[in-house]
Amino acid sequence: MFFSPRRLGRFDVLLPMSLFSEVPSLREKTLKVGYLARVLATFRVSHVVFYADDPDSPDLRNVSFLREVLEYLCTAPYLRRRLYPIKPRLRYAGLLPPLNIPTHPEGVGDEEHYREGLVIAGGEVSVIEAGLGRPLRVGRRYAGGRRVILKVRRRGGRVVFKVVPYDRAGVYYGYRVVVTRRGLGEAVERYSLRIAASRVGDAVYDVEQSLREGLRGSGRTCVAFGSAERGIEDMLGVDGMRRVFSMVVNTIPNQGVRTVRTEEALAYTLAILNMLNPG
Repeated sequence: MFFSPRRLGRFDVLLPMSLFSEVPSLREKTLKVGYLARVLATFRVSHVVFYADDPDSPDLRNVSFLREVLEYLCTAPYLRRRLYPIKPRLRYAGLLPPLNIPTHPEGVGDEEHYREGLVIAGGEVSVIEAGLGRPLRVGRRYAGGRRVILKVRRRGGRVVFKVVPYDRAGVYYGYRVVVTRRGLGEAVERYSLRIAASRVGDAVYDVEQSLREGLRGSGRTCVAFGSAERGIEDMLGVDGMRRVFSMVVNTIPNQGVRTVRTEEALAYTLAILNMLNPG
């Protein structure tokens, strides 16, 4: 059984609503979101939060697309037909690689494993679709449409399972997508450790120890990124950025290219933070 533990504390990524809005092709844009999803899942991000980088004119159409593709990919493949009808903007979703997170098993097998399920009928006996050939029945009332985590194994030719609460599963079950119309300064207020990724920040090797200690001591951490057009320092000003964030870090000191794309900065930054605190 492939198992990857859920992080001990909340670990969120904040991205601008306008992410990838400059990409004209639906195919290319879909592929970029697929890459984004893989990075988020690889480093066990809890929530990806899209903030309004232009609060006066939030790009709601663009962020709606980002949200749908990200949530589509974070849904177990055997549940997608039930939850996502055929629509033009998901035309290229079939080209995207699967996340292969622990709750998206490739097959049934005999090993005990976790998998995502969908309640397709509620009542005194709830019916759950979990990609096991036929729906499962459980003598407990669940609301129709609710997603659940199941712990499953085969015993004597039959499937034995139990529903496990999300907060007790201990397994990484993917990210959740949140959209807020708040600007970046407001969106980070509830976090105990607020990290800004910025080219004008402190070089990561100069703040490695304080960054490591901050990550280990925080139960609610966020890592924020700017947009293609405006970095965080442009949105908040350098002084404002340092007031809002606990740490401002340049995770790519002496970069060899003129500009680093947001999705690239995300991958590089999360890899470093995961090395400093893999928990």
